[in-house]
Amino acid sequence: MENSGNIAACLIDIDATITDDRDARQIGPDYVLNNAIFDVIARSMCERGWAFSAAAEALASHAKANVYWDYPDFLKAFGLEKDAWERIVQWHDTHLFAYPDAVSMVKRLHAAGLPLFVISNNPLSGCLLKLRQAGLAGPHGSKYFREILATNVCMGTKRLIGFWQRCLDRTGFEPGRLAVIGDHPMDDCARPRSLGVETVFLVDRKRKTRVERTPEAFLVNTLECVPGILRSLGEARSGRNGCRSAI
Repeated sequence: MENSGNIAACLIDIDATITDDRDARQIGPDYVLNNAIFDVIARSMCERGWAFSAAAEALASHAKANVYWDYPDFLKAFGLEKDAWERIVQWHDTHLFAYPDAVSMVKRLHAAGLPLFVISNNPLSGCLLKLRQAGLAGPHGSKYFREILATNVCMGTKRLIGFWQRCLDRTGFEPGRLAVIGDHPMDDCARPRSLGVETVFLVDRKRKTRVERTPEAFLVNTLECVPGILRSLGEARSGRNGCRSAI
């Protein structure tokens, strides 16, 4: 892609960036393993004869023994593949929504030829289900993203520097040529910046100001402006040689 501010690729968060909870939070202390999806799985186990407390304990034990898990791992372990999976899909269909500005941004950046990566605190199947809600993925992958850097792919979460380092390494690009797009000041800004990422976009859709540039990040209230900012950065860094950005 021409003139993207020397940015070779983007890493994009999912939760609160591309999709969000509609009417029920996915993460909360009232759920098994603090995750509504495990409540779905536990209730499917109950239909197979488990007591709910025993199902919850079994899921917690399996998660402890298999740290870098994905949801299908539990379904396979407890013989729940078909019925529980359909309920997990239905939970995402019912309780999530996608931000139109994020969907538009992803499609514009992809159309411009910029390699895109998901970086997320979700396991791979969770990422795909959420991207599916945004029309950005099918059940087996996404044409918009080169790779989905999920918790069970890069073995960790975004609160861990080691996870970030593994994710950055997998892109194949130098950190200084990557842009991170997310919503969390620590997970999506401070940690990647500590590893050499220089360009960060943090979205807060409640902000009154469309764009504010700080030493750490571009603070934006809509992701619609990200392609234009990248274009402007590219024009500035190219020495204004007359090239036009593809964005």
